Amino acid sequence: MNPQEYLSKSEEKVRYDHHQNEDTEGYRRFLEPVVHDIEAFARLRNKQNREIKILDFGCGPQPLLVRLLEKQDFEVWKYDLFYFSDQHPLQKTYDVITSTEVWEHFHHPHEEIQQLIPLLKPQSLLVVMTSSHPGRELFQDWYYRRDLTHVTFFSERTMKWIAQHFGLNLIKAQSPYWIFAK
Repeated sequence: MNPQEYLSKSEEKVRYDHHQNEDTEGYRRFLEPVVHDIEAFARLRNKQNREIKILDFGCGPQPLLVRLLEKQDFEVWKYDLFYFSDQHPLQKTYDVITSTEVWEHFHHPHEEIQQLIPLLKPQSLLVVMTSSHPGRELFQDWYYRRDLTHVTFFSERTMKWIAQHFGLNLIKAQSPYWIFAK
């Protein structure tokens, strides 16, 4: 989106206050693959869930993913520009960083992704959920672009570029679900 068309921070917050990310069966099903993949990551690393440190970056006002992960005994920190803005979690390093339904809101994606990379420990995961751009010919009719807070869009090609540029491996590429390994 043209930066001159971005909503103001206060307008953006009002829109986020109306997002429907409550604890519903459908939203749980949407997030369950993240929990399962993080559990598999812990097993692969021969660690107990409680040994895996996770940051939910952009968790929103009702951080359901945090609750689902904590229920499985993971140690989770929250950060959200509007709802959990304490900078302390951004001073730690993590085994996993999740960022679900967040990247499409990035006003400066290179800088915002670059901010996350140093927070990843070696042999860690960056788990992202954002719908993939459908291509120029379908963009006008794409529902995802109609949300005025969605200002940046990614394709599989872009995700591969991000992996290469930031020295990551793209190990899952199934829109809207992406996993990068460091």
